[in-house]
Amino acid sequence: MDKILRKRLLRDLRANFGRYLALFLLITMGIYLVVSIVGASEMIIQGTDDRKSVNMVEDGRFTVFLPLIDEDISDLTADGTQIEPMFSLDLKTEDNAVLRMFRTRENIDLIQLDEGRLASEKGEAVIEKGYASAHELHVGDTVKAGGTDFTITGIGSVPDYDMCIAHFSDTAVERSSFGLLFITAEQYDELKNRGDLNAEEYTYAYRLGNTTSNELKDKIRGIKISYEQVEDKYFRETIDEILDERNEIEDGVKELNDGSDKLSEGLAELSGHSSDMREAADNLFEGYLSQANSSLAAMGQNMVLTEENYHDTLENMIALTHSEQLAALMKSLDDIAEFKNGIYDYTEGADSAADGAAELADGTKELKEKTDELLDELFEIDIENLTSFVTAEDNIRIAAAAGDVVMDRNAGLIAGVIVLALFAYVISVFVVHQIEQEQSVIGALYALGVKKKNLMRHYITMPTLIALIAAVIGAVLGFSPIGVGSQSKDTYSYFSIPEFDTVYPLYLIAYAIVLPPVICAVVNAFVINKKLSRTALSLMRNEQSAGNYRQFKLKTKSFPKVFAIRQLVRESRSALTMVLGMLVAIIVIMLGLDCYVMCSSVRDYTVSDTKYEYQYLYKYPENTVPDGGEAAYIETLSTDCMGYTLDVTVIGIDGKSRYFDAKPEKGKTKAVINSSLVERYGYKVGDRVVFSDSAADADYSFTVTDISDYSVGFTIFMDIGSMRELFGQDEDYFNTVYSDKELDIDEGRLYSVTTKDDIERSASVFVKLMFSLVSTLIAAGSVIFCVVMYLMLGVMIDRSAMGISLIKIFGYRPKEIRSLYLNGNLLVVAVGAVIAVPLAKKAVDMIFPSFIPNVACSMKLAFPWYLYVLIYCAVILIYAVINRLLMGKIKKISPAEVLKNRE
Repeated sequence: MDKILRKRLLRDLRANFGRYLALFLLITMGIYLVVSIVGASEMIIQGTDDRKSVNMVEDGRFTVFLPLIDEDISDLTADGTQIEPMFSLDLKTEDNAVLRMFRTRENIDLIQLDEGRLASEKGEAVIEKGYASAHELHVGDTVKAGGTDFTITGIGSVPDYDMCIAHFSDTAVERSSFGLLFITAEQYDELKNRGDLNAEEYTYAYRLGNTTSNELKDKIRGIKISYEQVEDKYFRETIDEILDERNEIEDGVKELNDGSDKLSEGLAELSGHSSDMREAADNLFEGYLSQANSSLAAMGQNMVLTEENYHDTLENMIALTHSEQLAALMKSLDDIAEFKNGIYDYTEGADSAADGAAELADGTKELKEKTDELLDELFEIDIENLTSFVTAEDNIRIAAAAGDVVMDRNAGLIAGVIVLALFAYVISVFVVHQIEQEQSVIGALYALGVKKKNLMRHYITMPTLIALIAAVIGAVLGFSPIGVGSQSKDTYSYFSIPEFDTVYPLYLIAYAIVLPPVICAVVNAFVINKKLSRTALSLMRNEQSAGNYRQFKLKTKSFPKVFAIRQLVRESRSALTMVLGMLVAIIVIMLGLDCYVMCSSVRDYTVSDTKYEYQYLYKYPENTVPDGGEAAYIETLSTDCMGYTLDVTVIGIDGKSRYFDAKPEKGKTKAVINSSLVERYGYKVGDRVVFSDSAADADYSFTVTDISDYSVGFTIFMDIGSMRELFGQDEDYFNTVYSDKELDIDEGRLYSVTTKDDIERSASVFVKLMFSLVSTLIAAGSVIFCVVMYLMLGVMIDRSAMGISLIKIFGYRPKEIRSLYLNGNLLVVAVGAVIAVPLAKKAVDMIFPSFIPNVACSMKLAFPWYLYVLIYCAVILIYAVINRLLMGKIKKISPAEVLKNRE
């Protein structure tokens, strides 16, 4: 019996070729869709990861003011850490592009050649592949940069410039205006010593030994240099400004100290004559007193006057004698005594002043010593040699392509889940219909003694085999150049990465080749088992289950309308099934449309929200804002999104800005957030938001006071004064200037200059990079939608074959049959599309954030009204085409069909 059943397989294939072909196309297209998207992403991700050990990718890099000496490098590498200089010079080309020149790497971030060889002689160079492609340069060609001709010996890439941008602040890759050049060490030194090139950038790459990046950073910070060794003009100006403040304080304290020393010396000298003055005063008084005693003796007065009694004695004598001579004598002695006391008071004051001046001099000397110590701490002359430190994880140039395709992989995996659900659903409908068609045959086989398991195996075999073949072909196409190759084309055209080999992830192979036939077999077994549980007689009679719907009356007397409505009600379960199939297929299309809409929104809103023409980011800020510019203060914090760390830009603005609509309130914990943060995290006014500063190992908490329509990246706005206070800056500090015209600012003061044109180009990158994914999802989803609709409508026609056969006997023409059996389906499709399109949109919008967890951008997914209309019209148009195809199927139904199934 098994042999007989096997012979029926080919007849079954021929009889249901169109249905099997549709199923084959559905599975092939679904598997191709998932494998091409996910396979291309995995190729970039795994390829990047595999090349890390081959190309010795750095763990991080740092820049310094002055090159490290051998002793410093020995100390830093004592724990096994590798450090290699990555010094560079920027050379101008004849078309005003920039080629960044390096020595050929030896141990870290090794060059990956696509063709050619490394430079080994003077005049030879390896050129970065993106620049070579943009300028159509090949091995053997000559490129002129910095006034020197170089013969290209090789074309390749390096892992530390995976995203080949000149500065971290650059917003987009410009292959035509920036590239890399690698030459021999000897020629590099020769060009460097020529003296007519820009300053050399002292960068070192490192690979960690038995330490961490933070520990290495602390060691480098411990390396001090004298500011006089730094040749950068603007750095020296900054140091001189700081030293001017120090010198002003030092000069004031020195003048105070010198004055107190002079005062102390003068008073000490004066105090040194005090004893002589007191002795002279004593001698003068004793002389006058001796003369007074002599005068009294001449007058016959027998008494001796002393310093203690002269005044009382003479005063008594004058009272008795009224002698004018004695009165004059007493007055003279009083005057001399007063003079003597004055001398004593003066010398005592001079001694005290000398002692006070000496103490003052000691105090000012101590003040000067303490002030010098304090100034040494506040105005440290020896500075850190380290100017920047970036780990590989925070370096946007490294593994940028792998990070970019994460969104593609996520979208592909979600599409895979949808496609698997669609497989199971379509196969179940397909099998149910097939069993219903062959009920009489199955009943006859049952009556002849064929076992249920044999019938199950028979009916499972063909769909499962078709699913297996379709899965294999879909996987082969997915891993082929028209699959993986096509999906990765945009990535290769933007990023500077090697040509990676195609990878074959085990989970993707299992998904592509194993799951479709397994799902087919399981669904078939479940459905067939249920259908074959009926009795042989029931099956042979081809009994159809009565529709379980409530009877109702229709007011119309038009028979075609009444019949069409009742036919639709009878087939309500099939109609619902078709709507669900439409929903699943439209979800795949919506994935592609949402990607396109989001990328277009990022481009359009970024351009419209950028009100300034120029943004100047300072390395060494000026004291005053250039005329025509608007000062701002920018810091970068971070936030977490599904395990990814994303940058949050903090912009401090003063009052009403010309370029931003935000109006932040004063306060160190108050901020206005932009719409991108609201769209991603759902923040609202009054919420507390926390962002991190990984470099300082600190968290900052803010209260949301308002929401800005600004949608560029993740951004928050603060009052600039409050922000300066929060981050410990001077009250007039700024590091960014916005302007609507080009400003005259020395390039040496700046990190970068970003124009609105730069932002427009970078904003368009999303659309370009996602084009392959978007087109693949929409195309594949459309094919799947057509196949699903064809299968479902075909099933509904097949289920009505007996009725169609009967009315053909009654003489109904094809046009009339279509109005009875197909026009009702138009209502199902029309109403179903009204439900399915917005529902699919809502479902995709809910899961879309999981596609872009590694991108800090706005997520505006709203469709313009005309896009909904376009989708709806496309659904109706597809139905019309399929309806026309199904008319051929109706024409093939013979009037004898009803006679074959009579009891």
